[in-house]
Amino acid sequence: MASDPLFGWDLTYKIVEKDIKRKADVIVAFIHWNLSKRGFRSIGIGDERTLTGDEEKSELLPTGWNDKDNYALRYLLEDKLFILHALSTDGNLIINLMRSEDLAVSNIALKIDDTVKETQGSIEKMIPSHMELIYNVKRDLIDTVTERSTATVETQTSRPQSNTRRPEDPLRAPSRPGIISDPPGLWGISPPRIPSIGRSDLDPFAPGGSGGMLYNPFEPRRDLENPGLGIPGGLPRGAVPPGARFDPFGPPGGPLPGARRPAPPDADHLPPPGFNDNMFM
Repeated sequence: MASDPLFGWDLTYKIVEKDIKRKADVIVAFIHWNLSKRGFRSIGIGDERTLTGDEEKSELLPTGWNDKDNYALRYLLEDKLFILHALSTDGNLIINLMRSEDLAVSNIALKIDDTVKETQGSIEKMIPSHMELIYNVKRDLIDTVTERSTATVETQTSRPQSNTRRPEDPLRAPSRPGIISDPPGLWGISPPRIPSIGRSDLDPFAPGGSGGMLYNPFEPRRDLENPGLGIPGGLPRGAVPPGARFDPFGPPGGPLPGARRPAPPDADHLPPPGFNDNMFM
């Protein structure tokens, strides 16, 4: 019955039984049977990747399929060329199935002695875990290359752009120099305009009147109403703390043109000769 998962295996094995030389041959014959059940047809041995168009398709393994230590078998499925490689190394059999047109490859690796117990007898004696092997061959070896579309890469690269614009990520919103703001409508209120405070500190000679790390006492935006004391133009507000003793510098006179400041005695200098304020009397 076709519903039997092992349908056709006995016929396949009887045909190749006389050719079996080693346990790896049993695995390759079992995989060939799985490929045949799914529509693959053998067209000979080798790894030639070109087709002449007159290849003879067959459900049988070709003559000389196991003459070498390693295996190379050619198959056709829907006029597409597939190449089966099986490499025996260190007690393992590594099997690859390659789709020739785009070099898509699937593979499985099996421990030969654990997979095949006997080279003759029923399938239960030869491959005790044959049901698991059928599943792994279908999933990992066959379906991987037959269900993978050759247009996958082209589809991903030529996918049309959608006209629907996704909302911008607020964390990726471009920033404007000197202003840190959230995108409009994020919080339901208009973002405040924050002045560029401290930005010019990155440049000690920053232009634009916002000032840099160097103070310019002659900057036109100084406080003229409270110029302070000292050189013409005055010191900035707060330069002299309230109540602090401060010795003015610069030429005598007021900070503004026309203003005069009386010259008070300097409490730090020594008293003049003969001066006696009788402070201890």
